[in-house]
Amino acid sequence: MDSLVFHIDADKAGTNLVESIKAYFGNRRIQVIVKPEETAADVIARNEAADHDYALPYDDIARIADALERNEPIDVTAEVKKFVATK
Repeated sequence: MDSLVFHIDADKAGTNLVESIKAYFGNRRIQVIVKPEETAADVIARNEAADHDYALPYDDIARIADALERNEPIDVTAEVKKFVATK
């Protein structure tokens, strides 16, 4: 899957951004999602507030990563949910 990720300040987005997207994808249909960038502090705060953790053994992480690298269909969310642990 081709993708582009731009990390920019909103006030600096301009026509060059749109032109870059057009140049990269040509006439293919695309999906555009714009959201505020999440900081590491945001992620840590959300994780600390959660009522659960995940404890994935290395072998399972490696198995999921290998499937992704081989472009094999895998439901990552379902795989991770197998290892949910209540705090």
